Amino acid sequence: DWQTVPASKRADALSRAAELFEDHQLELMALAIREAGKSLPNAIAEVREAVDFLRYYAEQVRGTPNTLALGPVVCISPWNFPLAIFVGEVSAALAAGNVVLAKPAEQTPLIAYHAVQLLHQAGIPPAALQFLPGRGETVGARLTADKRVRGVIFTGSTDVAQIINRTLAKRAVDEACDIPLIAETGGQNAMIVDSSALPEQVVQDVIGSAFDSAGQRCSALRVLCLQSDIADKTLLMLRGAMQELRIGNPDHLETDIGPVIDAEAQHNLLTHIDKLKASAKDFYQ
Repeated sequence: DWQTVPASKRADALSRAAELFEDHQLELMALAIREAGKSLPNAIAEVREAVDFLRYYAEQVRGTPNTLALGPVVCISPWNFPLAIFVGEVSAALAAGNVVLAKPAEQTPLIAYHAVQLLHQAGIPPAALQFLPGRGETVGARLTADKRVRGVIFTGSTDVAQIINRTLAKRAVDEACDIPLIAETGGQNAMIVDSSALPEQVVQDVIGSAFDSAGQRCSALRVLCLQSDIADKTLLMLRGAMQELRIGNPDHLETDIGPVIDAEAQHNLLTHIDKLKASAKDFYQ
């Protein structure tokens, strides 16, 4: 039934949801801080980005003719942007007339659930948007393997994206049809700096990219390559800037960096640091 609703009415529902998100901004921010360890500036940005997604996809379909939708689409979102990416995936699929099965990251289900409540309140039928929390290897795997699912939108690790891709490829052969997969994964992001760059700007950009959200972004800087002429001076300034960063409770405005998402993430980071200590030419912590 959802695909037969005029595109303009689907757009109106998404626009109403954007207004509701703004009305409930403080609740959504609090959940982002509690569940994902977002700092206050990051929590504000999270809500704003979710609102932008809702309005963007509403305008993409407003006034367009109805076309046949894919059918049930699974949206699997990550914990590092538990509201923005969750809403971005869901709103895109809903705008196109698809029924959405929304599976948030297992670490951050509460903020996703509240988002779904607001979308229902805005006029998205419960049958068109269903909330299915759970672990990826159980709920996510069952959803992507189900023959009724006609498309998957995924944001997360490259390894999991490859698993989903293999699952859908096997289904495509068995069912003799194409099953679209839209996947956004991580990468090894590098910044290359030559001697013409302003060191103060370089340091500011490095700090923002590498350490915002505790570095838990697919876009976060991982490798910094400096021309030898400016390397020593830039690294000295970078160490000084790092010392100014404040790690602490994310609901305090003075906090620059909150916690990583869970104990497993902490263990992986500490293991990596210990490995580098033994092999790095130089080390700074």
